Amino acid sequence: MKQIFLVEDDKEISKNLARLLQSEGFAVTCVSTQKEAVSMFLPDKYDLALIDLSLPDGNGFTVCTQIRQTHNIPVIFLTASGDEA
Repeated sequence: MKQIFLVEDDKEISKNLARLLQSEGFAVTCVSTQKEAVSMFLPDKYDLALIDLSLPDGNGFTVCTQIRQTHNIPVIFLTASGDEA
């Protein structure tokens, strides 16, 4: 099963996206802050990272930089910009 690391501070977006990905057969680990993302990321566990650009304690670029220092997985940035749709 493919493992996805989701970093999203909006609880509704995180819940809905995780539910959608799980229904497609992916395992999803969700965190909501930069600090959690950096401390919980395991280099050889995840196949993809989905990262929100705006986090309450920093930004997604910092998380991406930390991930890239240890592992070369694909990273997709997310942003709702005030509109989930």
